[in-house]
Amino acid sequence: GRSRPTLNMTTTILLVFLLLLLPTGASSDATIPLSVDEYGDYDGKDLIEWINSHPQGFVHPSVRIGRERPGDPTSMNGLYLKSDPGTEPLEEDDIIARIPWDFIIGPGDSYHKLRFESCDEIRNLVAELKLGEASTRAPYVRYLLSQTNGHMPGDWTEAGKEFFSVVLGKGELPPYEPTWRNDFEKDWIKGCQGDPNDPMEKFAYYLTFSRDEDTLMVPLYEMANHSNDPDKLNTLSYKPEKVGKPFRFIASKTINPGDQIYNSYNRCNPCSDVDYKACETFSRQRTPELFTYFGFVEDLPQNWEFDAGPEDSSDDEDTAIEFCLEKNDSGELDVYWFADKAPNDFDVEWLLEEIQRLKDLRANKDKLVKTLVQSDDDKAEEEETEGGGKGQRPKQKMTRFEWDSIWTYHEALVRAMNAAVVAAVVDEDDEQGDEL
Repeated sequence: GRSRPTLNMTTTILLVFLLLLLPTGASSDATIPLSVDEYGDYDGKDLIEWINSHPQGFVHPSVRIGRERPGDPTSMNGLYLKSDPGTEPLEEDDIIARIPWDFIIGPGDSYHKLRFESCDEIRNLVAELKLGEASTRAPYVRYLLSQTNGHMPGDWTEAGKEFFSVVLGKGELPPYEPTWRNDFEKDWIKGCQGDPNDPMEKFAYYLTFSRDEDTLMVPLYEMANHSNDPDKLNTLSYKPEKVGKPFRFIASKTINPGDQIYNSYNRCNPCSDVDYKACETFSRQRTPELFTYFGFVEDLPQNWEFDAGPEDSSDDEDTAIEFCLEKNDSGELDVYWFADKAPNDFDVEWLLEEIQRLKDLRANKDKLVKTLVQSDDDKAEEEETEGGGKGQRPKQKMTRFEWDSIWTYHEALVRAMNAAVVAAVVDEDDEQGDEL
């Protein structure tokens, strides 16, 4: 599943946002605000009731949607097991949720379990979003319309994309630009003959990009946060075998009251310690690709691949460096090389050069923020220009969210490459010791 954290908004903001996204001519009388708890955080009670209203539908009564600590804006939104007195733990194979086929937004009759991309899914999602409260999936559509865009690198401002490209060394480091820079234009406009002038299509594209399970938008399930930490990951999911069958979300081990319910967005990546039978989905992205899809850096364990480039004459074809990065019981980082993917001397030199380049960039961070990131004054100036004020439109700058996301990924890159260099040096010392 692919998820973004749910949002904390006041009813007024929600109504305004929903109205902006509803198609022209939609009546404001049809708009219903999201279900929120006493603190104003989305609690999804309307969504849960709707799923349970269907003969195929089921959400375990101990499951809740909301913050880890209700009312604390610093705590994470997600799926949790209630901590009320008397709440029983979920045991292995217990059903967390069973989502009816009729409530899933997907490609319709063209669905196939082993198909991993679909233009029809996006078209159907656009249609549901434009119906709004008139949709037969209104409780889910209502939630989707409350989400914001701009989380994934492909959906950033041009200024954000350009600086991210600079951080990546203009193609030296992953994620490589063809995988993210113009994905909407390539996949949707060209690949699916989409309309570049319909903002709802772009909104829907990025919703599926970050939230669907292959070709299925699955209510409630997609709200579970990601982890591959074996101490946290506690679920398995099963896509419908065919059209008309439900989506199943089950516990893979005991989930105690108050625990967060985690899903893995890349369960089948090469560093995941999972049974292959659980790998029925197209969820094999490495850590850089996961950032491309969701806009966050996953916790350890991580899967990294770097390409030192064609200058490495010692490798005829494959110049990739690939490894798993994990934390051991002592809290130290461990690197596990893939077969024939450990760095040679040239690779280590290249890694050190890239690490130094990133550190030099980091040294100029305070200076760069003043020229690259939107400030309140920039926003006011842009609004004045758009409103007919004098002067040229100011050069676009990136958002604070984009800036912070880029530096979070920057630090993850440096940590991963440093760990790879240290491991390579230790391995070389061990080999020399064995020779003696």
